[in-house]
Amino acid sequence: MRHPPPANGPWRVLIFDPDPADPKWVLATVASPRDVRPASSTARDVDNATTAWVIATSGLHDLALIALPSALCWCLDKRQ
Repeated sequence: MRHPPPANGPWRVLIFDPDPADPKWVLATVASPRDVRPASSTARDVDNATTAWVIATSGLHDLALIALPSALCWCLDKRQ
């Protein structure tokens, strides 16, 4: 995402996972700006700092991160 989430949320994203065995559209809502973390433009893998942030933010301590290597994502916004 190229712009930060609204200060008071929500921020909505549409995700397409084209997995041939189980293709799906996911509409997700980010309710809090603390649920968005900056990433470098070269990031391709989840690093230790991001994993720690996910654990702290989600409350899931027995965490498995499953890559969706071909997923596409759009940010929903009002037409200008």
